[in-house]
Amino acid sequence: MYVSLIDRLLYRYPFEGASARRYATLERPAFGDLDERILDALALAPTARLLDLGCGPGKLADAARRRHPALHVIALDPSRDFASRPGYLRAAGEALPLADRSIDVAVCLSSIRHVKDRAQTLRELRRVVRDKLLVVELDPSADRARIANHADHIASVVLRRAFGPLVVRTAPPAEVLQEVAEAAGWQLRSLAPDPVQPVYLMELA
Repeated sequence: MYVSLIDRLLYRYPFEGASARRYATLERPAFGDLDERILDALALAPTARLLDLGCGPGKLADAARRRHPALHVIALDPSRDFASRPGYLRAAGEALPLADRSIDVAVCLSSIRHVKDRAQTLRELRRVVRDKLLVVELDPSADRARIANHADHIASVVLRRAFGPLVVRTAPPAEVLQEVAEAAGWQLRSLAPDPVQPVYLMELA
């Protein structure tokens, strides 16, 4: 009950203003090389269409563009701050401004927890994605070592101390998101914890 309340009150909103700046400068860099490892795992075709849903400051999208210059990357975020960059779209996950089956691969990196309606967002993703969806989300079952791998690189003492108990432990567990995703028409292809960061990688098709 407590975890569910924290989730609904604090996390089902986009980062705006000060919270967007804080996330981009103090928190997002703590993911380290996760973006590159995600791209390794995706093994994208060089000319594929990739959707980075909840792109935040665009680190994953930028890494994908550098690696595959011919890749068509659609970086989308509901935040005015993050979607103000050239080439980025502002939209909610619950109403994607994309045609049916127009995306080859989609990624939600620590973003599915921030949408108001996760079930509707996953239904929208099922509508627009042809191949697969990779959900990379904070893992509330992560051990202390994996949490520390991230927290120790957060550039704020207060945020560093809050990261484990108030951010990681209140994130949606994999089994909960899997159930919501399957109800939206997805099938689980694989599920594994990241060995370094306190996240799990859920591949859906």
